[in-house]
Amino acid sequence: MTRGPGPTSSPLSAQTRHRLELELSELRSGYHTLTAAIFDTDAVKDSGDQAQRIERADDLARLSDRIHQITEVLAGRVPPAPTDALPEGTEVTIRFSDGSIDTMQVTTVPGDTGDTVTRNSPLGRALNGAHPGDPITYPGPDGMINARVIAIRPPTG
Repeated sequence: MTRGPGPTSSPLSAQTRHRLELELSELRSGYHTLTAAIFDTDAVKDSGDQAQRIERADDLARLSDRIHQITEVLAGRVPPAPTDALPEGTEVTIRFSDGSIDTMQVTTVPGDTGDTVTRNSPLGRALNGAHPGDPITYPGPDGMINARVIAIRPPTG
């Protein structure tokens, strides 16, 4: 079975690969700490402790999902973005129909902050081939979203 490009042929920039490797290390450490806390049966004394244990199990599932996601990206098993997609690290500024303006950085993997857009997301796909001044439309959770591209700044370095 062919799995796709390995780490040496990955489309990730060195900076992104380093950021993801650091995040993965931190997530794995947190995963081990949380696992130990969940299985510490001496700590469960009342229903409040049980509720906290359930909450930790939910957190553990989220950590596990993120670890898997980053591992797949680093291993090169995430499908590449379309060739007309904006390069990773591109900064885009868009104005939404309500007048709000947002500046985001194009990434392969969503970040923990809201200031990133993935190339394969609905917004990322709407930005494919767009230029400053172009209107874009993409599906959102509450229906179609209309915006206008204000600026597109390619990555430096």
